[in-house]
Amino acid sequence: MKITVTGKETKTVSCRQGQSVLEALTENGIFISAFCGGSGRCGKCKIQLTEGTVSPSPEDRAFFTEEELEQGFRLACTARPGEDCTVRVFGPDEEKFDVLGADGEGAEKDARPENAGRYQFAIDIGTTTLAISLVAEDAGGQRGRISMADTYTGVNHQRAYGADVISRIHAFDEGKGEAMTDSVRRDLLAGMEQLMKKHGIDGSRITKVLIAGNTTMGHLLLGYDCHGLGQVPFHPVNLNPVRLPFSHVFHSDLTEAEVTVLPGFSTFVGGDIVSGLFCCGFYQAGRPSLFIDLGTNGEMAVGNRDRLLVTSTAAGPAFEGGNISWGTGSVGGAIYGVQIRQGKAFTETVGQLPPVGICGTGVIEATAELLKEELLDETGLLDEEYFEEGFPLGETPDGQRITYTQKDIRELQLAKAAVRAGLETLLLRYGIGYEDLEHVYVAGGFGVHLNMEKAVAIGLFPEELLKKIRAAGNTSLKGAALYGQEPEAERICMEMIGKAEEIDLSTDEDFQNYYMDSMYFE
Repeated sequence: MKITVTGKETKTVSCRQGQSVLEALTENGIFISAFCGGSGRCGKCKIQLTEGTVSPSPEDRAFFTEEELEQGFRLACTARPGEDCTVRVFGPDEEKFDVLGADGEGAEKDARPENAGRYQFAIDIGTTTLAISLVAEDAGGQRGRISMADTYTGVNHQRAYGADVISRIHAFDEGKGEAMTDSVRRDLLAGMEQLMKKHGIDGSRITKVLIAGNTTMGHLLLGYDCHGLGQVPFHPVNLNPVRLPFSHVFHSDLTEAEVTVLPGFSTFVGGDIVSGLFCCGFYQAGRPSLFIDLGTNGEMAVGNRDRLLVTSTAAGPAFEGGNISWGTGSVGGAIYGVQIRQGKAFTETVGQLPPVGICGTGVIEATAELLKEELLDETGLLDEEYFEEGFPLGETPDGQRITYTQKDIRELQLAKAAVRAGLETLLLRYGIGYEDLEHVYVAGGFGVHLNMEKAVAIGLFPEELLKKIRAAGNTSLKGAALYGQEPEAERICMEMIGKAEEIDLSTDEDFQNYYMDSMYFE
């Protein structure tokens, strides 16, 4: 069958009998939101049939009114055409994510990259996005400094198979592992090729490729079996550093450089966290610091050069716009800043574009503002006036109301409680209080754009830590770049891993108690 897709552009793709529209679009390079990996639970993959017929699924009936169903609205993941059809796709342009590069502390921009002799690629494979930095090998002779020639950022198109690592592992179990491996390799190759072409660099001048990412992303890149990552007792294939020829990993002769995939702590605390702790200097610090990477899984570490505790807490996708009615990633038009004055919302959006939805930082700001205006109480109950329809934040260009609902607030409560309880449990197990911490590093793009005062206002972080919090930027990418410059990097990281103890929060009684206490907005 043929599916004609309209929206931002018109394209016709093929669809096999029994295949969903989402699967057909993904196979043909058309990517739309699929937070739940196509299981019909998130309602994000809305399409409209303008020609042809597809009977509504039970999932369609849960997300659309009878009037909308009559107008042809369906979920792409459950729509399985039996004839040629035309569909209109919706949603923000996810090719234009606001992705964090490696600018910031410890990173210097090189205005004349062509003057360097040799380069390395530092790569951060995020679950949602990718960042690739072209790093000059000679950083002016300063140890610990990295000279960034340029950075490419883009979307990890594995996102079409689900927003989080659990969805990706589930997709692997359904036989989609090879497709996900091919997807991330294509994305990375395209980014590296673009940087080399832009700066007139051939493959002989690339000496190393350093890659950091969570354990699932590393497994999918290398084509490992991911089945053990999704079932107790959570056995990864390999957590040690991996060094392979470029051609072996990418099936390309772009360069003959060696590829190194950084080591990880465990299934749920991976190489991106090792890279981040290396970047932030935990291996040489005397006083303990706290490291937090907020996403679908909230990875955390506390410690110094002598002792390290690490953990991961299942925060859920609220911080990345998942499970939120109008939630989206950090794309153009995503609401990230909110102020409420006299009952009216004033918002800021990514790229100052017309609003298309709300991202994770916007969710936190909206909650803090509703609390401040006493439109939300400490239990998370929204004012009666907005309880049914939600609080209005703005309108899309086509006139749809963007609202923040009671259900959305509950999703945020679950996420923030998991992170706060994880933080408190780590400090308890380490045997220190807030006053003993030197720094609190909040990693990733979420941390850079997060209003820390508002994060404290909703109880995500304790007020006592406010002056110690530092937005650390893309520490996974910066750590990978430093790993390529530091001759002792592998030894240092393996020593950190050897000193680390992982705390299993799922069986920790104190975590459960902290979790219940942290549900309140206090």
